[in-house]
Amino acid sequence: MHIRHVYDWLIVGLATLAGITLVFVTGSIIVDVMLRNLGFSPMRWTSAVVEYALLFVTMAGAPWLVRTNGHVAITSFVALLPERPRRIVARAGLLLSIAVLSTLSWRASLLTMETFASGTVDVRSINIPSWVLYAMLAGGFCLMALEFLRLLLRGETFTGASGAH
Repeated sequence: MHIRHVYDWLIVGLATLAGITLVFVTGSIIVDVMLRNLGFSPMRWTSAVVEYALLFVTMAGAPWLVRTNGHVAITSFVALLPERPRRIVARAGLLLSIAVLSTLSWRASLLTMETFASGTVDVRSINIPSWVLYAMLAGGFCLMALEFLRLLLRGETFTGASGAH
């Protein structure tokens, strides 16, 4: 299988998993609230799992949103520019996005390695190794940077057009 197909499958698969996770989170919250209101003991893990899941959903779904122009993009000023300056500003925006996301991914990767080596654990109602949280950030930021790079290399711009509906 070609690496591009594997990468495409990864982006779509993560977005799909993010959607499934949102359904799980919604169901968990509903069950937890129902248990409380019916006088039963609530599930102690719900709050922590929902917090972790929201981080996962954000990092797993964001690369797909970049790919589909689903993130918010404010283009009111840029749209008023003539064609050439508009393309320059759009490409500069892509370069800035790539630089910032790459830097964030790099830093999150360093924190992933540091917390893995130290064995740090995030203690709440459930215990999660801290490196898992930073790994989600590193992966999500890296994949978003790659998606912006793909746009740049194809000569496309990010418009946020599909998020405008």
